[in-house]
Amino acid sequence: MNIAQNIPVTSLSQKRVQVPIVSVVQRRTKGRMMSLASYMNWKPEDGFKYEWNDGILEQRGMIKPEEFRIVRNLRRAFANTEAFAQGGDVYTEFGCFTSPVQVRVPDISYYTAEQIERAHNAPPVLAFVVEIISPNDAGERTQSKVQEYLRAGVSVIWQVYQQLRQVWVFRDTKHVEICSDDDVCSASPIIPDLRITASELFA
Repeated sequence: MNIAQNIPVTSLSQKRVQVPIVSVVQRRTKGRMMSLASYMNWKPEDGFKYEWNDGILEQRGMIKPEEFRIVRNLRRAFANTEAFAQGGDVYTEFGCFTSPVQVRVPDISYYTAEQIERAHNAPPVLAFVVEIISPNDAGERTQSKVQEYLRAGVSVIWQVYQQLRQVWVFRDTKHVEICSDDDVCSASPIIPDLRITASELFA
């Protein structure tokens, strides 16, 4: 992020160009070491979300306003499922453990009714997560996270590429199902009746 701007100073009476506080906080926080206990009680105030990787903070962008419709459309499709009728729900940007030394913050994640009731006692192992991939996300990093989620017990991972209008569905490390246009994106076998076309998701 550019925190310096090429603005000419023509006189001493001009106001100083102030560096945005968010940028300073961002620069000081990214890559910072933090204990797990501190991380679990920490609320960042710089407009970013942070994942915890063996003591190191990894910065990620929050869901953007232009991505809200993806969340809305997925939630509407989920509201028609048996999982919803039984008390399950989908949440945005909730942290989950993928190993004893890693906490990830999926953009969207599914919780059963039982997991919701027990969440305050024990972090649940998630079964279905959705990541909205931004143009700034490195390909190697996104694919390594797929492997990390699968190792943690996540059964279905959706990677949503808004600019491509595609959804990449992973159930293992060797195969990917790419959905676009009228292709149906499915969360089976975790939520068998959660089915939505790529066009409907991006509508």
